[in-house]
Amino acid sequence: MNALAVTSITDFILASEVLFLAGMLVNMPKARFSAAWFWSGAMVLLGVAALIGGIDHGFFEVAGLPRYFIQRANWIVLGAMTFFILMATAMQFFSIQTQRRCMLFGLVQFIANTVATLLIDSFLVVVLNYSPVMALLLAMNFIGRKTGTGSWTMIAGILILFAASAIQALGIAVSSRLDHNGLYHLVSMLGVLFLYFGGLRLRSVKAGRNDPAQANL
Repeated sequence: MNALAVTSITDFILASEVLFLAGMLVNMPKARFSAAWFWSGAMVLLGVAALIGGIDHGFFEVAGLPRYFIQRANWIVLGAMTFFILMATAMQFFSIQTQRRCMLFGLVQFIANTVATLLIDSFLVVVLNYSPVMALLLAMNFIGRKTGTGSWTMIAGILILFAASAIQALGIAVSSRLDHNGLYHLVSMLGVLFLYFGGLRLRSVKAGRNDPAQANL
């Protein structure tokens, strides 16, 4: 089994994990457009992106087929996921006015990212799109620890995903079969689990309603 096959398999396993956890989040009672609602959507989109990635590596890349459309589909899904993460952050930590600004900014960001991904053949566009949003979510969780809105499990999940991204970017491999892409997927599996538990502590009602602070994991 070569490295490309391992990359595809680990992508499918990651997709299965994320979609399973996302399904549990989706089934939890929550108000529409609450932080928990947006986070559920982000997890679903992450699972879909991993699934598309597995199909890309396992079928298109290995067969030498044109990858433009399936790659761009994956990158656009990740752009939508970034928008949902931004809105989950806004609904969890920011005022109603700031939430509206984030909504407008996020929509503009998504459109700009979609245009850029269609024109530029580089995954760096995706990285530059989601990294600031993930960094914002990380910072707000650290700040929110003082008020009970932040979560150590969310912090851990984000840091693990950053570590996974660093492994991929630096090309760190365990062996000729488990290269940087496969290792990235394996480390991400752990990070996603922490993101799930962190998502359980997000606000399930919209700002302005009674939402007592919940104990954090």
